[in-house]
Amino acid sequence: MKDAARVRLYLNTVRHLKAVQIRYQIKNRIAKKWKAKAGKPVHGRRLPVPEHCRIHLVIPQLDEADEYLEGFQTDTLFHGEVNLLYEKHALAWEVSEASHLWNYNLHYLEYLIPLAVKYKKSRDMRYLEKWREIMYAWLDSGSSAPDAFEPYTISMRIPNILICLELLGQDAGAGLEKELYASLWQQYRYLLQNQELALLANHYFENLKTIVLCSLVFDRQDVYRNYFRLFLEQIHEQILPDGVHFERSIMYHKIILEDILRVHTALHRAGRRAGAEKLAAAVRKMADALYGLEYGFGRTPLFNDAGDNVSRKAGHLLSAAEKYCGWKKENKRKTVFPYAGYYRLDNGNTAVLFDCGDIGPEYMSGHSHNDCLSFELAVEGRCIFTNSGTGEYQGSRRQFFRSTSAHNTVMADDREQSELWGEHRAGRRLRNIRAVTKGMAAAGEFYSYEGDFFRRRMAWKGSILQITDIIRSHKKGVCTARQFFHLAPGYHYERKGHVTAVSDGNRIIAEITAPRFSDIKIHTDGPLAAYAGEFGKFEKKEVLEICMQFEGSIRLDAAIKIAETKKGAYDW
Repeated sequence: MKDAARVRLYLNTVRHLKAVQIRYQIKNRIAKKWKAKAGKPVHGRRLPVPEHCRIHLVIPQLDEADEYLEGFQTDTLFHGEVNLLYEKHALAWEVSEASHLWNYNLHYLEYLIPLAVKYKKSRDMRYLEKWREIMYAWLDSGSSAPDAFEPYTISMRIPNILICLELLGQDAGAGLEKELYASLWQQYRYLLQNQELALLANHYFENLKTIVLCSLVFDRQDVYRNYFRLFLEQIHEQILPDGVHFERSIMYHKIILEDILRVHTALHRAGRRAGAEKLAAAVRKMADALYGLEYGFGRTPLFNDAGDNVSRKAGHLLSAAEKYCGWKKENKRKTVFPYAGYYRLDNGNTAVLFDCGDIGPEYMSGHSHNDCLSFELAVEGRCIFTNSGTGEYQGSRRQFFRSTSAHNTVMADDREQSELWGEHRAGRRLRNIRAVTKGMAAAGEFYSYEGDFFRRRMAWKGSILQITDIIRSHKKGVCTARQFFHLAPGYHYERKGHVTAVSDGNRIIAEITAPRFSDIKIHTDGPLAAYAGEFGKFEKKEVLEICMQFEGSIRLDAAIKIAETKKGAYDW
């Protein structure tokens, strides 16, 4: 990239940031260089530990659910290995060959919760002894690893340690417990001085959540009053009026929902009912949104950065929201989320989630994808047409998974919707986003950052989902309109002229009718066929690409006919 183009790219990225982010970006870079030169430990000197008290964070619907516990292969821990995000390494506190994300997860220590739960349920000493062994090892050497004292890592780890201590009770051991609270105090004090104001959004939210919890543990009333107020302000800012988290990732929506549930649990059981009720209202609002967004898809819908093995399961979160915050499941689910830009089109046992929203909050677009006008479609609780997922935050595949062609949308030539670059950056963005919905139809439109215009209308007519795309190119000359239809792994395309069948190997699930005179390609290999429904797990999928050449503008009419489905409701 030429110097002038790089300067423009940086300027178009920085101009969307808040002043506080720019200030702290500069401050952090200077501090990082100073620490590297000084060679001092990142967590600083040890401080005297005040009296502490136990708080209650355990939510059985989340922490003791079999499906959650099975997600961690605790047996590998007994062989000196840890398996995270489908990647296994010998248990060490800095694994150079693993990604930054994997090392972060290593230091979250969440994989110790299943050990504590299994000991609580079985009283098998092997689980307690392994938990104590790993905990001592982390205190001895893990806490000085580079990723251990990152503010986000601290924010995720402290609640996990507190959950373990609550599950184990006195069996954790007085000596180890004393060392742990000393470490928690040091981590908390470091976090007070190092919140992620350079990033804000979900990172800052995690910082505030953990500071509020620690202010209860160490009985810091002044800190509690100040940071609970900030926590409420961030809830107001980050939870849109339609109940969706403002980063438009359903995975992060669930993570933030769990955070609020945890703080609510701690406040409610500590007798702070007024604060707890304020959080309960936010939980109910987010639970309504989650019920409308995910029900019937069988897993986390893959819009923006998302995977199905990071956040807690929707059914478990809603069960907790119902029990502890008074959320009630309504027979009529929400289907319109105008602030987030999501629209649901249900037809019997077929669910469609259509995206016509912004890439995320203007000042934080690190988790954004080029997925405007994309959709996911599920039949009988199983996702058939899917976006490609995320898979990783660092690596060569990151660029593809954020690209327009990785989603069930439309594009002109190879031009992207927004200028997404690096691992978590966005320069120029799509604009003039509009959407309308009525009955069994929804339509949306936008201009890409280069000036191409796109409009898509999706409407049910009986068992047929009609998809009409209009494209106006900002470039003169011949262009190629491209529609993408990505299948979930396990489904396959069978060509029959301009009608392409979708099969699961046993029966025809759907048929796609392409526009007349279009070229049809089926991709079964190569970058376009990559799929990552979970972080760290990469599979192949089949992709139908419909192409038509045009000059100026074009209209494309495609249709998806759904085969007859079973009657009755589906489950999560």
